[in-house]
Amino acid sequence: MNALIIETAFLGDAIISLGLARELKRLDPASRVTYLVRSGIEDVIASSPDVDRVIPFDKHGSERGIAGIRAKASELNECGFDTLFLLHASRRSQALAALVSCDVKIGFDTMTHAHLTHTVADAGWSNRYERTILLLRAIFPDANLGVLPRIIPPLAPLLAPFLYRWKKSVALAPGSAWETKKWGDEKFFELANVLTEHGIGVMVIGGEEERALAKRIREACAAKAVLDLAGRANFLVSMAAIERASLLVGNDSAPAHAAAAVGTRVLTIFGPTSPAFGFAPPDGTGEIIELPTLWCRPCTPHGSHICPIYTHECMEGIGVSEVLGRILKEL
Repeated sequence: MNALIIETAFLGDAIISLGLARELKRLDPASRVTYLVRSGIEDVIASSPDVDRVIPFDKHGSERGIAGIRAKASELNECGFDTLFLLHASRRSQALAALVSCDVKIGFDTMTHAHLTHTVADAGWSNRYERTILLLRAIFPDANLGVLPRIIPPLAPLLAPFLYRWKKSVALAPGSAWETKKWGDEKFFELANVLTEHGIGVMVIGGEEERALAKRIREACAAKAVLDLAGRANFLVSMAAIERASLLVGNDSAPAHAAAAVGTRVLTIFGPTSPAFGFAPPDGTGEIIELPTLWCRPCTPHGSHICPIYTHECMEGIGVSEVLGRILKEL
């Protein structure tokens, strides 16, 4: 099988979807798997041993619009794919899938514009990891929905001195693309200080937006107790750090799914979103922290930049002591 998987959503979604590639390789070891992903994340997806090729799609830049869709479809048709799996339901992705020449096109029954040959029911599926593999059952009825994604990050020598000093370490991922999904810089700052006082090393991961917080943590904690990777390392190096950590603590965001892909347990803090949307850690890989009875949540499927009722109680109500207790229990 020469298969194309289209998943051009956010990085976390693409990582989750790698379970599909892994199970496909188990069912058909001779298959060749190509991924189409949004530009900028291709190196992460290419680090999965279950992916043979990654094609980036600059859908918001040079390949935007109808002309971009047609040009990308022409490029894909040169690859001779015989099977297509469509995971992203946007009109753009569906239009692209409709233009790709494939004998078999598989997607969900809600994708009415993609010219699919096989569909599976999408209603009521509350585990996104299982949902991605569900597409395989259109042609492999016995596909195992419990398979997890896997990524093998490259070796990162800069981690070695820190890991040598700290037998137990916690990776902290304070960032998110959505402000309301963040537990809060001050809480992560306080948590990092308390962890180092307990003799636990801290690794801070994130982008440029988390750089100032990471610097504060590094300067406030005991000497050499903090490895600051925020804005200093790409996501693959951060994944290497997550892989070597004893535990990851983060928001409902991509690092939590990266932990599942490298086999590290995770505590995911949910605020405006809900585990019922399907992005909770898979069984056996971690736990969730939330205020389950708060009347106003979930307020959005993805998060937002401002709390709709201006309280942010879903995150403000989760204290550092509660998270610390859960970490110590995990460790």
